[in-house]
Amino acid sequence: MSTIKKQEINEFLIEDNSVLNTFRTLILFGKNTATYKFAFCHALMQQKPQDSIKYDDLRDDFVKELVNHYRHNKHQFVRGTTKLTDSIDLYLKGDQSETEWNSLLQVAENNIYNNVFDAFQNVGTGTIGDAYTLFEHDKKNRRIVLTDNTNLILENTEFIQDISAENQSRWNIVEEAWRSGLTPNLLVYDKDENTFYSESKQHERIGLRSAVDVLLPYQKGRCFYCNTSLNRHTDSQNDCFPDVDHFLPFAMMNQHKSITVNPNGVWNLVITCKQCNRGKDGKFDSIPDSQYFSKLLARNLLFVEEHKHSLRNSILLSLNAVDKQSVKSTMLGIYNVFKMIRGWKPKEFIYE
Repeated sequence: MSTIKKQEINEFLIEDNSVLNTFRTLILFGKNTATYKFAFCHALMQQKPQDSIKYDDLRDDFVKELVNHYRHNKHQFVRGTTKLTDSIDLYLKGDQSETEWNSLLQVAENNIYNNVFDAFQNVGTGTIGDAYTLFEHDKKNRRIVLTDNTNLILENTEFIQDISAENQSRWNIVEEAWRSGLTPNLLVYDKDENTFYSESKQHERIGLRSAVDVLLPYQKGRCFYCNTSLNRHTDSQNDCFPDVDHFLPFAMMNQHKSITVNPNGVWNLVITCKQCNRGKDGKFDSIPDSQYFSKLLARNLLFVEEHKHSLRNSILLSLNAVDKQSVKSTMLGIYNVFKMIRGWKPKEFIYE
């Protein structure tokens, strides 16, 4: 039985009890004090289906990816330096020889693996239930024993691609949040580049992955409106290719001087299928039906529930809100401006 305490996160996990959604829950909502879990997820996605994996078979991919991120952004930890960061710095400043690499691996092994394997399946102060378990940690034999849940993922190339993209996106957001010190740090969508941007303390414009990579996991890979399964790997002309949609149309928002929030903020963006966004009978510049407003509100409140990072910050800042209640009241006030307009909804809805 799950011991996750936050209701919104429990519902996110329970509503779709697939193994893909279990990985998403851990990546999206696990508490972060270091980015080890992202490095572990990356290393795990390089493996083939099997009964168990020894530490030695994970460590190269684990440390290589951690070093790769550290090379571009040293903020892989909440605070301070560690033996591992000192060792990475030493490796990057040196000749990066095989001897130096092996020395780094040894330090990593002494400082990472016990912690990351035991903590990976935790969310906040709770943990996922037995039915969702991905592996057991066998410390005595220095290995993890995989369950059928994990092997189902490792057997499916598309699942691996999805988890890998979502893991990198989340990693990028967390490390950038730590780099910026969680100062007022607004995520803004650039439509031309289909990318979220954040501004650092030095007023640099920093790309934070594609909007699809950032938001689609929270929709469990489905269109926000009709619930059809989306495929980021398909041709852009395919109906199931993911589009980014302004829930409240950009043009209509700008017509109302009483609305002062940024329509390009995370709070107003959803991922849709091509058909719902701009196909025949699509949404275009329509106002969505109230049921979809309730869905958007629930998603944004879920962001606010999360451990501190750029998405949570951006929701609060863009809506001039300080907590869940003020997010709710501000969004209701904005939506009520358009409440006399008949709400749009798709002609068909895909039931799971």
